[in-house]
Amino acid sequence: MKPSSSLSNDQKLKICHHKAANPSIKQSALANWAMQEFKLSKVPTQKTISNILAKRQQYESMDSTELTSKRQRAVKHPELDNEKTRQFARQLELGERTPEFSNGWLAKFNIRHGFKAQKSYGESGSTDLDAIDRNMPTIKEKLQSYSLQDIYNMDETGLFYRMAPDRTIARRQIEGSKKDKTCLTFVFAANADGSHKMEPLIIGHAQRPRAFNRKSGVQLGFYYRSNAKAWMTGLIYRE
Repeated sequence: MKPSSSLSNDQKLKICHHKAANPSIKQSALANWAMQEFKLSKVPTQKTISNILAKRQQYESMDSTELTSKRQRAVKHPELDNEKTRQFARQLELGERTPEFSNGWLAKFNIRHGFKAQKSYGESGSTDLDAIDRNMPTIKEKLQSYSLQDIYNMDETGLFYRMAPDRTIARRQIEGSKKDKTCLTFVFAANADGSHKMEPLIIGHAQRPRAFNRKSGVQLGFYYRSNAKAWMTGLIYRE
């Protein structure tokens, strides 16, 4: 098994207990003990150990599900979570008593009722990996006559900003709906040694989108081109 560089909450709690059992142990020695005990790929930093010891009470209050987790995600919008909790309380007729739901309660609720993450059936694509393997030696041979600063790589990615997520929480596999493929294509290019990173190119559907307020991409400070499908074309590539 490949050594891990991160600690679970249960391991962090064990570090706190080891410190309590050995009050005179230094944090550097405690870090070395943790690396050997949990077979970590590297020694935790002094700051990491200090933060773990400061949160001992937090780890001791966790249930078994929370202890197996390696990362505590911070709530981005606590006011929204609080309002949703009050909404559940009203629907369950709990009065003024606000329920508290831990991660362990949620995990057991999902298991009890058969809820799990499901991916909608949808369209898929594939890359010819065999063709890549066959041609890679030829490409490497041709590149040997060029310096790294003269070798450029360009790639593009699509931002489908109107497309619905393909994952949801459900009891069964659900059918996907027709996907809205309205998108923007972002093109990035840089040379092999990283000394020249070209400005991103954005390709959209509209020649002058309404959001541009009758201005061009150049006037707004970025490169923008357009065509009916918002794709990279030979003409745009040559530009």
